[in-house]
Amino acid sequence: MARSKKAIQKLIASMQGKKKKKPKKVDARTEALKGRKFFSKGSGENDMVRQAQRDYNGSYISGDLGGVKIGNPSYKKYYKGLI
Repeated sequence: MARSKKAIQKLIASMQGKKKKKPKKVDARTEALKGRKFFSKGSGENDMVRQAQRDYNGSYISGDLGGVKIGNPSYKKYYKGLI
């Protein structure tokens, strides 16, 4: 009897259109593309990196810090015979 009562309730709910829809699963590729849409134009970070590369005044003659090539131009000029 409990089963038939449940079936009746399910039928009534489907007729009223109140049936809950299952959330659509989004694959990882789609999620990555959504994120890329917002960050592809950049957040100004590239401009900051370029400025840091131009205006670098640290102790590295030339090198790579976190994937960003930097170097002190005056040190390069001074030590150019040694490097």
